Amino acid sequence: MKTRVLAFLALAFVAALFVLPTLTFAEDDVKLTGTVSVTKDDDGNLTAVKLTVGETVYNVALCANGKKLGAELAGKKAEVTGTVKEEDDVKTLSVKSFKACEEEKTEE
Repeated sequence: MKTRVLAFLALAFVAALFVLPTLTFAEDDVKLTGTVSVTKDDDGNLTAVKLTVGETVYNVALCANGKKLGAELAGKKAEVTGTVKEEDDVKTLSVKSFKACEEEKTEE
């Protein structure tokens, strides 16, 4: 009986070694504030949206919210909530929500 239990535990451990790396865990939401920029093709169709935060540039996933962000706030400052995935030093932002930021007014 002890041998069967140990064999089962060893098998479960080996299976976990193969399964765990393939699981994707839920990413935490981030809130970023930056400037929205867009790229369009010759026909005026949106082909890319980027959010620049300081010196960091995030490629925005072109899902419904990403396209809406680009269409509504191109060239403006926005606060964006979403998840970031990084692969090969490229950061991709999946937008969950966004809002325009108030432009800071300077007093003269």
